[in-house]
Amino acid sequence: MTDNNVIQFPLKERIQQIEDELEFEREEFEAFIEECQDTSQVILLMIEELLMNDAGSFEEMDFRDNILPEAKDMFVIVNLISSMLMRYGGSNHFLHDYFDVLYEKIMEAKE
Repeated sequence: MTDNNVIQFPLKERIQQIEDELEFEREEFEAFIEECQDTSQVILLMIEELLMNDAGSFEEMDFRDNILPEAKDMFVIVNLISSMLMRYGGSNHFLHDYFDVLYEKIMEAKE
């Protein structure tokens, strides 16, 4: 039997097509993650503005000094928001398991 009877599959072209598709998906995923992070940063700015301008008791809060407790709290909150947005979009984040546990604990405490 000779190789002339074998139909050649365009293997190299298919491999390149798969690699291109994976690259596109990776870029799309990275863009979505960046959007989640950017959105959570915008929300941080909105919270800061609200507290600094409209709430007299909280106008001295500083979310930018990493030594201060409120800055540490806000860092966690911003990451929680980003993680929530990622979950909504179907992307996994290590905080999701903690969300589920915290939700159950809060619901128990509420009762």
